[in-house]
Amino acid sequence: MDNNKLNVKDLINIGLFSVLIFIALFAGGMLGFIPVLMTIVPFVSGVVAGPVYMLYSTKIHKKGMLFTQQMILALVFVASGHGPWIILTSIVAGILGEYILKKGEYKSINYARKAFSVAAIYFMGNWIPVFLTRDAFIKQLIDTGYGIEYANKLISVLPNWSFIPLILSGVVGTYIGCSIGIKMLKKHFVKAGMIAEV
Repeated sequence: MDNNKLNVKDLINIGLFSVLIFIALFAGGMLGFIPVLMTIVPFVSGVVAGPVYMLYSTKIHKKGMLFTQQMILALVFVASGHGPWIILTSIVAGILGEYILKKGEYKSINYARKAFSVAAIYFMGNWIPVFLTRDAFIKQLIDTGYGIEYANKLISVLPNWSFIPLILSGVVGTYIGCSIGIKMLKKHFVKAGMIAEV
């Protein structure tokens, strides 16, 4: 049996942590119910999800752990009403994250933090409709009950130039969240062999 391949226990852990990560992201995303706060949603979501990412990194140290988690998360987002763009961006983010994890042989706490931070770019899939198909996005908001006032206010705080800063803020927020997670979970990293006893 190849111990470097994901097994049933690993897949269960991936599914469980995908749900926990989604809940953390959803908690941060609730700020978006106030349209003027939508600009800080990626950052706050990253900070909230970061500790969960780092706990997840102590459970599995195998190829595919991040990519599989990204794809499950993308499917959950699509099922919850987000567009299909996030599937494409999650594939790209998952591949980049796996590349970084591999450089740390899936056992480095620092590479894990970098991998999950870079992989946070997957979230741009949820933002693409706001910037590429604004009229359709506004109509969707109105049709789903948010109202024209909310839609107009939201669009007013998200000018075209804000796309890249939004994504970068998500990366920075995730890095900070992962750093917080490292401090919170130091004993878990020692047990997992990712850092020496301190």
